[in-house]
This record gives sequence, structure tokens and C-alpha cells, in this order.
Amino acid sequence: MSGLSGAVQAGQLEPVVVEGRRVNELAPVHAGGQVAAGGGLGLLGNVDLRNAPFSQTSYTSALIEDQQATTLGDVLDNMPSVRRSVPPNNIGEQFKIRGFALSDSQTAINGLYGLVSTYGGTPPLEIAERVEVLLGPSALLNGMAAVGGSINVVPKRAVDEPLARVTVGRESASLAKAHADLGRRFGAGGEWGLRVNASRRDGGTPLAGVSRKDDVGALALDYRGERLRAALDVWRSTVRNRGGTPIIPGMDASLVTMPAAPDGAITVSDDDYDAHNTTALVGGEFDVTRDWTAFARFGARHNDFAGRGQLVTNVKADGSAYLFPFGTRADNHARSAELGARGAFRTGAIRHAFALSGTRQQDETRQGFAYAPIGVTHIRHPPAARPAAAAAGDPSKTSRSRFDSVALADTLSLDDERVLLTLGARRQRVKVDNFGATLQGFTPVTSTYDQRAWTPMIGLVIKPLAPLSLYANHIQGLEAGTTVGRNYQNAGEVLPPYKTRQFEIGAKLDRGSFANTLSLFQLTRPSTVSDRGTSPLPTLRLDGEQRNRGVEWAFFGALARRVRVLGGISYPRGRLIRTQDGADNGNDAPGTAPLAANLGLEWDVPGVAGLTLTGRVIHTGAQYVDNANVLRMPSWTRFDLGARYATRVAGRALMLRASVHNLADRRYWEGVYMSSYVSPAAPRTVLVSANMDF
Repeated sequence: MSGLSGAVQAGQLEPVVVEGRRVNELAPVHAGGQVAAGGGLGLLGNVDLRNAPFSQTSYTSALIEDQQATTLGDVLDNMPSVRRSVPPNNIGEQFKIRGFALSDSQTAINGLYGLVSTYGGTPPLEIAERVEVLLGPSALLNGMAAVGGSINVVPKRAVDEPLARVTVGRESASLAKAHADLGRRFGAGGEWGLRVNASRRDGGTPLAGVSRKDDVGALALDYRGERLRAALDVWRSTVRNRGGTPIIPGMDASLVTMPAAPDGAITVSDDDYDAHNTTALVGGEFDVTRDWTAFARFGARHNDFAGRGQLVTNVKADGSAYLFPFGTRADNHARSAELGARGAFRTGAIRHAFALSGTRQQDETRQGFAYAPIGVTHIRHPPAARPAAAAAGDPSKTSRSRFDSVALADTLSLDDERVLLTLGARRQRVKVDNFGATLQGFTPVTSTYDQRAWTPMIGLVIKPLAPLSLYANHIQGLEAGTTVGRNYQNAGEVLPPYKTRQFEIGAKLDRGSFANTLSLFQLTRPSTVSDRGTSPLPTLRLDGEQRNRGVEWAFFGALARRVRVLGGISYPRGRLIRTQDGADNGNDAPGTAPLAANLGLEWDVPGVAGLTLTGRVIHTGAQYVDNANVLRMPSWTRFDLGARYATRVAGRALMLRASVHNLADRRYWEGVYMSSYVSPAAPRTVLVSANMDF
């Protein structure tokens, strides 16, 4: 069995024929098995790689298994346009995509947003068939998504062949894992499908003195009839963390050079937290006619969180810092729904692919806080006495939000899809009620916000040659406006929605075994500035602007029969265009490195059937940490190595895997969380696993 066979072994969705494929069906797996030849574009449905007027990468479950990925960050480590903003093993995940922030709570599940919580709610990859990453804003496609890019997790479904796979593994230092993945189809024609995933990770993490226990239980039931297709997904995940969390320190304003990075295994306080997430999603579609399909889906989520954390700030040149311990409790409920239709018709020589959708997303959050006295610490040599905040009391209602939208789009195609023009617009309503929270005697700030906005989009694809497509797009992103804090003259005011605008052109070359995407983009996003005027307190205004421009090259596929490659290069340039009093105009935007490169290789060893060696290098250039461009984070390079071996034992398929991340165990600052706050790299991490099909 070759190493490639491990990437497409039983249990993953088999490639399907592109021609005649429904827009709800997954795109086929591309050569190499790591990436699909297309992905979901929200309102437009699943679109072939060369037909999409955007840059998108859809990672497969084979890649997730082969790289032993447990979080979204593990998957996104393959992408040069994405960088982590917080370390692994944190309460949540956050990234920079094309230089703008995206948190794990902004992830979609099967195209629905609002089903992932801010507090320890990272989607479990045990349920994931695909992780789709779309670069750039996507208000027309997805509604209220992040502006630098969007992530969609596609849940697993039962495939035609019965599946019973058990995986056991271990991660530094003593974190053990067990995972069972079971799937089967029933009925005369296999109409009914059942997929069950259950996993546990338990033991010591790569963080010194920190233990963790994660449990995931997931069920997916689906029906595929001649005209009706439906699915139900239910999962529950729990996280129990004891002994500390990674530090994300804030630098002192007096610094002119970055202090040395700490060991990524260090924690400075005995933080602990418990997160419980329950999510359900049901959806279906019905072929009204041969050319028209109606669809609907509804999802709900409940998150309960209790924990203690720390804020490390004012880090000096010698590594000393202040420590603000705090406790948090949160209770969050969310519901999300979509109703729509897709169809096709002709007007003369023009074929139209039409889509209409209405969405509603509701969210209510209750929070409680507690604070402990300010202490002192050291980011490289924390004292033995480790302060901890008291547990927070019962949470009170802090916010309630509702996002409604109606969207329509029409893709016009000519000359057998050699020219495709997509036009569309979404009308959104954003309603937010902020009830405030009583924090150490402050009077709560209460406000109500209700505004509407249009977000149009135009996309063009031209295919001058069979393997080549040229594309361009103009699309916008929409974010809810900021609620002004109590330190401003206009406290309680909610600023208008943030509209980010993108212009992008690019080319895609797909020769079947190897695919490339080259893109040039520009994004402009508004930001807030303070207008001091004559009042004692300043007024917060939406008058600032950041502009990110860049060039990206992404590639994946099989270079030769035994060699597969995945990676790319990104050259972004973030600029602060309008800033407070013009003081930082023209400076580099913090957290945007001018160079990011990824290269992953897989090699099937000749003469040893089933053995594959893997390697990956990740490089990020130097980047500024603050708006004033005083502090600069050095460039860094990370090396990963691995191997896997596919064989058979007693007639059953067995896969053995081993990986080492940060092979040299380098200490460096990896990413910028927000202005002046940075995250250290994770220490060397070793992962081993074995799975067998029964």
C-alpha cells in the first residue's frame, strides 16, 4: 500500500464527478488527497475551484488525520495567508487572515454562523469532513462573517462502505487520545446514513504542570432520496483545563525593542476553566423541479463556561510584568436559520444560476466577573507564588443580538462556462442590545443598536485555456459597530456597521495533478479614532482606516508519483491610512508580516510499501507590534517532521503516524493578538497515533 493510499483510505468521501454535480455535493478530492477541487461559497453553494471568483482552499479529512490535527489552528498552519494570534492550548483560537483578525467563534458549521462559542467552543475536528477557508470578506456569501476571510467546517457523513475505525494516540507530555469513528448506510438503496464519532483526550499538555480533558460525542444522521435530502447533526464537547493557560503578554509603552521570548511551556498563574458546548443542526433540501431546489436549515447552541484567567501587561525589557487575575462565568445561547432556493434558467445564450436566501441569527450572553488584586510576575521566570482570581458569581445578561438578512445572486455563464459573471447583494439588519455588566462598582452602560446596510458583490471568471481561469471580484464585509465605552463623551453610543471593501484579481492553473492560485488583493477597513474637541472627555468616531494590499501564491497537488506538495507564499502590506490626529498615518499595521511562506512535502519511500515521510517549514517575516511602529517582532521559522506507515494486520488496515512540531524547540514570538499584545510559540510537541479499521 502506498503512502498516498493512507490519504484516501475507506471512511473518507470518494471523489465525485464534477459534471452534473449538485451544488450541495462536496467537490471531489484533488490529486494528493489533502485538498479538494472546490468548496462551499455560502449563498452560491459548492463551486468548482476554477469556477470560483475567489481564492479558497478546502482541506480534507485525510489531511486532518495524517497531520494529527486537533484544532483549526493545526489545519490552518498549512496556509501562508493565515497566522495564529494566540498560542495553542488557549481557551479559544484567533487568527490573522490577510492581516485582519478572525476568532474561532466566527467559524461556520455547514454554512451556518453563530453555532460556535467564544468561550472554549472551538469546533471539534472529530466531526469534520472538510475545513474550508475563503480568503477575503464575504458579506454577500455568508452574511456577518469576518472581513479578512472565513472558515467553514463541513460535518462528516456516512459513506457507502461501512466504517469502523479506532484511533489511539499520545501527545507531549502525557496527553493520551482515543477516538472511535463509526459509519454505515441503511435501506434498500442506502438512503439512510449514520455516522458516530466519540473521542477523549486526557492527561498532561505541553504546558508545564497543565492537565486537560476533552470529550467529544457526535452523531450525524442523513437521508438521501431521489428528490429529498436531509441531515441532522448533534454533538456535545466538554473541556476541563487545570494548572494554567498560555500567556499573551502586553508590552510596556517604554519599550523600544522586544524582550526575549519565553519558553512556550511556561504559565504564570494557576488558571483553570470548564467549557460545555451542545450544538444541534438540522437541514434539508427538496428538488421542486429538475432545475429548482428549495432548502432550509436550523441550528442551536448552548455554551456554559466557568474559569479563571490572567492578563499579563506592562512587560519590561527584563521580562518583569504586572499580572491581573480575573474570574469569568458565561452562559450563551444561540440560534441560526436559513431558508432559500437555488435554480437555473436560460435567457437566450445565457445560462443563469440563481440563488435567494433569508437568514436569521440570534445570540444572548450572560456573564459574571471577579477580580483579584494586581500582582507582579515574570514572563520567563515566574515566581513560585502564583496568584489566582476568585471564581466569578452568577452571570447576568450582558448582550442580546439579532442579525437578519436577505440575499440574492445570479451567476451568468456564456460559451459553456468559459465566462461566468456573478452579481449579487445582501440586505442586512443588525440589532444589538447591550445591558452592560457591573464591574467593580462601575455603572453599567446600556445601549440599543438597530441599523441596516447593503453589501453588494461582483465576480468574474474567464477561462482562456482549458486548465487556466482568470478571476476578479469586488466584495464587502460587514461587522457590527463598536459600543462606545464609559471613558468617552458618547458612552453607550453604538457606532455604524464597519464596511470592509475588497478588490481582487487572480489566476488559477489546474493541470489535474497540480494546482496553483495567484492573487492580488486590496482591502480597506474603517477603524475608530478619538476626537478630543473641547469636551473633558474625547468622542469616539469611526473615522480611521487601514488598508491591506498583497500578493499570494498558493499551490497543492502531486509533483510526481511519490511526491506531494502543499504550501504557498504571501506578500501582504498593511498600512494605517487614517489614525488618531494623523500621528501614525503611513505606518505598518501591527500584526501584518511582509512575508509569510509555507511548504509541506510528502514522499512515499521507494522500496518500503506504505511508508511516507513528511516535512513542513513555516516562515513569517518581522512585523510591528504597535501602531507607532516602535516595537518590531523578529522573523521566525519553524520546522516540522513526520512519518506514517500504512500496512495490514490480520487482514485489517492499520495506519501508524508520528509527527514533531517545532523540531528545534525554538523560542520566539509567533503572532500579534492585538496592538502591543503578542503570543509566544508553542514548545516542541511530539504526536504519535495508530488507527485500525475493523
